[in-house]
Amino acid sequence: MKQFFYLAFCILALTACTGGFKKGDKGLEYKLIANGSGSKINYGDFIQLHVKQVYSGTKDTVLYDSHEFMPRIQIFDSVNTPLEYFKVMRNLRIGDSLVIRIPSDSLIKRMGDQLPAFMKKGKFMYTHVTLKNIFKTRDQADSANKAEMTIMKPNLFKKQMAEIEKELAKNKEQLAKDDKIIADYLAKNNIKAQKGKWGTYVSIQSEGTGPTIDFNTIATINYTGKTLDSAIVFDSNVDPKFQHVQPYDVKIWELMGQGSVIPGWTDALLKLKGGSKATLYIPSTLCYGTQGNGGLIKPNANLVFDIEVKDAVSEEVYNAKQQKLQEEQMRKMQEQEKARVDSIQKATKK
Repeated sequence: MKQFFYLAFCILALTACTGGFKKGDKGLEYKLIANGSGSKINYGDFIQLHVKQVYSGTKDTVLYDSHEFMPRIQIFDSVNTPLEYFKVMRNLRIGDSLVIRIPSDSLIKRMGDQLPAFMKKGKFMYTHVTLKNIFKTRDQADSANKAEMTIMKPNLFKKQMAEIEKELAKNKEQLAKDDKIIADYLAKNNIKAQKGKWGTYVSIQSEGTGPTIDFNTIATINYTGKTLDSAIVFDSNVDPKFQHVQPYDVKIWELMGQGSVIPGWTDALLKLKGGSKATLYIPSTLCYGTQGNGGLIKPNANLVFDIEVKDAVSEEVYNAKQQKLQEEQMRKMQEQEKARVDSIQKATKK
């Protein structure tokens, strides 16, 4: 799996793929488009790549395109780069493009059931690679990656917001039902709340200070979650019985994938500031929907979260704090180790 998909995390633009291919190892075929200049890649360089991976079937299917995210930076060696790719990529210069194709027959033979069902024999998998830059040191690579992240975050945030809104449009009937249930509950209990862009109701008990949370914020949250209809607590990071009493860090710009929070949280947090205390009333369509989650959160369950925003800082400030904390922890460990060694040496002398 690694040997085939390792490039699927980089990317370029789709180009014509007929004719002019040379043979490589393990069924790989390639075509070099020499538009660049300068020196070729050296072993151990850090390379910045754009990659696009396309399955050419009855209808072309784009599996990944890094232009939608950011280029990948990786060390160029025969350990991190599969050998068959390494051999053809070592001839690249900055600005060069490379089209790599593998017959689907080879992939099916090699990977079998691990491949998506739509891949059929007699077709090709194309990987389009552009070498964007070469860096000689890790510091240079890290600096370039940081610059790309700065550009990428607002664009990715908008893209993910749009994807979520498409899904909400598909579930507008359930969202309307959820909204009526929550609105009736708030009216019955005389609770004042603001409504978020997507439909989460936010009742603020204590206003925070500083700027309102945005895509570049990392918010540190204490929370307790319960169901709206039964008020059963299903999770909390302040109650010891749930065995994870520690603040929860939320990267606002990461709306999808591992580590992301339910959309209802994002909808609410974008209305709050650091230090805020609030209760969130979240429609089922903005949390776990028709699937539910575990035994306590049933399908189409509306949820309530009592939250406190312990901190809300930019990612740059957050990372600096984390580095300082790690350095302090390392210093304490070194002091403890020194004290232990000194104690052993004193005991030995006696």
